[in-house]
Amino acid sequence: MPVLRRRGGEAEASHPPVPWELNVLLRNGAAPLEDRPADEEHFSVALVLGAGHDPPAAAGLPAALPDALREQGVDLKVFSVEAPGGAALADVVLAAGWRAAPAVLTLAGVRARAVLPTVEPPAFPGSGWTKELPVLGPRWLGGELPPAADAVYRAMPVHRRDDLVLVHGEDPFGMLAAVELHERRPDIEFAVTGVRLPVSLPFPAIGVEPGGERVAHAFNSATVGLAPPVRGWRPAAVAMQACGLAVVAPDDEAGRTALGDTASLARDPLAAADAVEELLDDFEKRAGLALAGMERVARWDAVAAELATVLRAL
Repeated sequence: MPVLRRRGGEAEASHPPVPWELNVLLRNGAAPLEDRPADEEHFSVALVLGAGHDPPAAAGLPAALPDALREQGVDLKVFSVEAPGGAALADVVLAAGWRAAPAVLTLAGVRARAVLPTVEPPAFPGSGWTKELPVLGPRWLGGELPPAADAVYRAMPVHRRDDLVLVHGEDPFGMLAAVELHERRPDIEFAVTGVRLPVSLPFPAIGVEPGGERVAHAFNSATVGLAPPVRGWRPAAVAMQACGLAVVAPDDEAGRTALGDTASLARDPLAAADAVEELLDDFEKRAGLALAGMERVARWDAVAAELATVLRAL
């Protein structure tokens, strides 16, 4: 395949986000599984990355998850769809997201296979091909794993300001709720995380520089957090909860699945502003949500232990 080049120099080949093996899969169906026992003593897993997804974090998987699985005694090796090599020899072959799934389904000689879903949806799910793979991931992505947060997001011994509301990300849900709150209660102060700085906003806010420690400190300093929609393995709402922050998040299927009754869910920005005001004025409810959220959040070692058990059972 020819590589397009920029004038005056070499160009690195791009990787369109296309599951190239999907036509073969739709035409011929999935390759049959091989009937062989798992190697219980040296249990191995091949993680197959889709085009343009290297390392696994680029596919949307938690950066800490591969090493956490290895600590559970799983011999994890990473492959790409362009060079799957000996992936089929592993006890289980995992697709890192739906982009890699067609390559895993058409790989011959596989004993067991599954997909670790990410925020990127499968192509043409109506064709029925996705039913060929067990889904191993968080509950809001179709699996059974619990919500978890990176180790940097934890409760810190810092002062939590009763007048500080935090907005994470550039999603309209939080931003518009903050505008409404500023009009209703100009005494409230705001901090914003997860935005590109400098930023121009229609409400006064403290912009927090990127970086896990700085963002975690901000999550520990505010009294209520406005979270964007739950997406992927590492939703901001879950990281906020790990820091003991009472969360207001969008009331959608993913939010209800991930957060349940440990967050205040709102249908739109005006309802979100109502929810923030209620939490600001009700210490008992605010503290109850914060505690329930902290208790719900797991760490990646616990998730890896649960995932390893499921993988060995395939």
